[in-house]
Amino acid sequence: MAPPQEEEKKIQLKAQCLCKSETITTSISPSSLPLRGTSCHCTSCRHLTGALRSSDAIWPSIVPRDSLKYYPFSPKTGVLFCGTCSSPMFWEDRPFPDASPEETTYRVFTGVLSKEMEEGKKPLVKWEHHMFVADTIDGGATCWLRRMGQADDIQMWMGGIGGSEEITEQKPWPAIDSLPAARGEGVKGDVKLRCHCGGVDLVLRAGEAQKEFSDFAKNKKEGETMPWFVDPVAPHKFLAVQDACDSCRIWSGGELWTWTFSFLKHLSFTSGEGLPGDTTELRKAVEEKDPRMGTLGVYASSADVQRYHCTRCSASVFYAVDSRPDLVDFAVGLLHSPDGGARAESLLSWSWGDQIGLRQDMLGTWREGLLLDAEMEAEEWRAKRGYPVRWAKVAKRKPSAGNS
Repeated sequence: MAPPQEEEKKIQLKAQCLCKSETITTSISPSSLPLRGTSCHCTSCRHLTGALRSSDAIWPSIVPRDSLKYYPFSPKTGVLFCGTCSSPMFWEDRPFPDASPEETTYRVFTGVLSKEMEEGKKPLVKWEHHMFVADTIDGGATCWLRRMGQADDIQMWMGGIGGSEEITEQKPWPAIDSLPAARGEGVKGDVKLRCHCGGVDLVLRAGEAQKEFSDFAKNKKEGETMPWFVDPVAPHKFLAVQDACDSCRIWSGGELWTWTFSFLKHLSFTSGEGLPGDTTELRKAVEEKDPRMGTLGVYASSADVQRYHCTRCSASVFYAVDSRPDLVDFAVGLLHSPDGGARAESLLSWSWGDQIGLRQDMLGTWREGLLLDAEMEAEEWRAKRGYPVRWAKVAKRKPSAGNS
């Protein structure tokens, strides 16, 4: 008689929001790892999260939803998120409206998964697909997320997985010459900032801001400097940056958060009325539920930092810090760019350096490969777009399926 096989030791998966009031765990066999992950680049997901993509993986058990807020994303799909800090935690897919929990599929936002290495340093997630890439118009974040720490390029689909045209080395998309000039003039008018549900509906007076920056450059006196977030080369576009910090990852639900910046004086309500003049007044208006603020909520993630979000759909909106009372970081994924592209290159300059900000939070974790690949691929992409190349060692790997 063959000896009984020893039962495989289970490990614990943990999903936790930024404020730690919501912690969901389940047990899984190590042989079931990595979880199968997907990145969605559709317009709706960008406006839901504020990021350039949403990222999820199948969660292997039922999610207790009593303490989580629910947002109906579509007739069969909803988002479960923390009502305090707004971290999106799970997608809930029901095959029909009255489906039981056992009949429901749950997908975890990969950004809220714990970052510790599991046994044998096996990654928790293997991303298999980028889908709805066509919605980005310009390729969005796929240009620097081709591998995400994996040996081969991830499959890319113009629409849904398997039911749309695949972007391949033989059929790359989009062509560089089809995109807005990376170093050209910026936009002349206003740009909308809107979350998925429309509860946060604001205007960035980009044309006004860029004229102000241009006038400043022409008339500045000795010793005066342009605001640090304005690109002095691509005529006064707003800089876009990426960071890998734990807080932004968890808060947005996805790896590699993308910010740009604005003075509060250049932001207004759709009525044309300006937002409060500094971050203290902004926080007061939100906490006192000023009706002009719509569904904007605020969570203080530390003593001097406030993170603003939509209380209805969970979208991340602003980051504010007390030392910069006239300025906010805002989520690139909420932009309704005049050029239609997810990267909003008619407004934003992506002339970052050779490393992603706060990268130390990913080093030594199962996300490290994603980080290092993204840095190399972003530099390759920057060279194609005509930005100065800062690395002498731009990788010579097989061609990307995107941005021919």
